[in-house]
Amino acid sequence: MTGTSLEEEWLSVAANFANGQCRSFRGDGRLDLLVRNTETGELFVYPHSGAFNGMDTFGDPVKIGEGFGWQRFFFVRAVDVSGDGRADICAFSASDYDINPGENGEHGFFLLRNVGGPGEIGPFAEPIRVSSKRDDGQEWETIGFADVTGNGADDTFGRGKNAGNVDLFPHRDQGVVRDGSYEKDPVRLTDVGVDDLPVAMADFTGNGLLDLLIRRPNGDLALYEFAGRPGTTTDGTWHTVARGWQDMRLMTLTDIDLDGRPDMLALRSDGTLAAYQHSGKFDPENPLDLFLEPVEVATGFEKYDVVS
Repeated sequence: MTGTSLEEEWLSVAANFANGQCRSFRGDGRLDLLVRNTETGELFVYPHSGAFNGMDTFGDPVKIGEGFGWQRFFFVRAVDVSGDGRADICAFSASDYDINPGENGEHGFFLLRNVGGPGEIGPFAEPIRVSSKRDDGQEWETIGFADVTGNGADDTFGRGKNAGNVDLFPHRDQGVVRDGSYEKDPVRLTDVGVDDLPVAMADFTGNGLLDLLIRRPNGDLALYEFAGRPGTTTDGTWHTVARGWQDMRLMTLTDIDLDGRPDMLALRSDGTLAAYQHSGKFDPENPLDLFLEPVEVATGFEKYDVVS
């Protein structure tokens, strides 16, 4: 396999990982922005300024790592596995496609713990594998993070490979445990189309329960309002809350204005990062009013293949 064909195959599969979520690297509740330079494999954090102010919302980028390119880690994400309110780095080492030899020969989900002091962005500990490949051959081809169970630490959710099942893998609430931070048995959340992308889970409706946001192939953003706590029921109602998102390269859950309501960031093909602020209300009769008109918060992001 040539380098070019490998990269093309990787880019094709990477479309399933076009989602992310912001977390606070400094532990101050402000949701910062983690990015990866596609060419160099460098990681940077854009710290949130503390105010939603257009192009001044985020400060200058802080370099936090090198050698995180897709040949080593298929994707990286900001995540809080420890539940301490500080963003760690989750990185996935793929055994498929002969991309890399793994971390000391191991593949799977790795966590780099944030060991910085109060107000610091890092440094980060060496990678520890927190979840490995299943023995039964079942696979999931998307992944997202959210505290679904309410224990303060991020759980994982994703859609089955070439399938429509969206499942939850709860955090075991035992801290960061090598190969054992998450339950192995999936909990069904709901079912979607085989080409739908689960983007995020957050309380978009304001009813105190997490909802599931997906992007459909036609560019619609659809919100699944669960009839009860996710993981305890698969019943719910679908609402189309946005249109025209088919060309968004990356989509990221955040709270851009720090008001406690979930907002979205979208990276356009021209490298512009736009914020879609929650309107402050959800009306099931007018679900397309959920987000306000976009506000540009950054440009020149075409060099990044991760925004989390």
